[in-house]
Amino acid sequence: MKIPILAYHSNRILGNTYETNDLIALASDLYTIHAQGFRIVPLRWVVEWVLGLREEATLHKAVAISLDDGANFDYYDLDHLHWGLQKGVYHILRDFQAQVGSSAQPNLHASSFVIVSPEARREIGTYKGIDWMTDEWWKAANESGVMSIYSHSWDHNHPEASTVCEKNQQKGSFLTIDTYAECQGEVQQAAEYIHQKIFPAWPDLFAYPWGQSSNYLREVYFPGFPDQHRTIAAFGGNGGYVTRQSSRWDLPRFGSAAPWPAGWNSTEQLVQILRGALRFPAASCRALYDAVLRSKQRLAVWIRRRSQSSE
Repeated sequence: MKIPILAYHSNRILGNTYETNDLIALASDLYTIHAQGFRIVPLRWVVEWVLGLREEATLHKAVAISLDDGANFDYYDLDHLHWGLQKGVYHILRDFQAQVGSSAQPNLHASSFVIVSPEARREIGTYKGIDWMTDEWWKAANESGVMSIYSHSWDHNHPEASTVCEKNQQKGSFLTIDTYAECQGEVQQAAEYIHQKIFPAWPDLFAYPWGQSSNYLREVYFPGFPDQHRTIAAFGGNGGYVTRQSSRWDLPRFGSAAPWPAGWNSTEQLVQILRGALRFPAASCRALYDAVLRSKQRLAVWIRRRSQSSE
């Protein structure tokens, strides 16, 4: 089984069309997913399935939705300075649910991976005197039943953040986060801050900024210090489906507006991603064919022996 995870940035508002606005794209994509017969489920369900903690039947034709950065557009309807009133993700989900019926998509959910440092958020998210990346909505979103709050790191190692966890203040890439101290700052410090805001919940999922991760993060820190960071899985990018064989510390996602095939830029490309989840690799198809053939052969032998014994 293959499961697509879709990633959006609610602050990607460059116009009011599908191609230029992730909020408009998400609103449209929900209906496309539904029309294709897929179910939208919480991202954590996918992780539980990868870890062997959830039955495969609960994720048949499933899709999970994630959001990166934690802009206020994740939750609020806001007036964009250039492109007018924008419906936030929370109300996009609620309106879709009201339109199709809660029973049609009973597990509708989106996971918001937020940049955590208050200072970094102010520096990254303030535009013309307005702070577009606050944290007062995190708890309400996390308790809404249709959203969860998780970590997108302490400071994103973002070029616009004045001070970051990176050891040499080398900004603009998460690949350089490769020591215990840096990881503690970006991961554990971030989780503890979110925990204070959404108490008693703990943010046990992590999404790498830019989808980037060092070998140390994936192979040493996350698997080696679970009692400290209390994270159960982490997400990258670059496209691809989640399978039972996927690394729990680098689960793939498709990105809205990312170049094909790492993501999609149209409804037609999204449909290709969804239908691709239903196709078996050639090797799997051959294995299935061989298994069916062997079953038929065993059945034929059993019938022949039974016929002979009755004579």
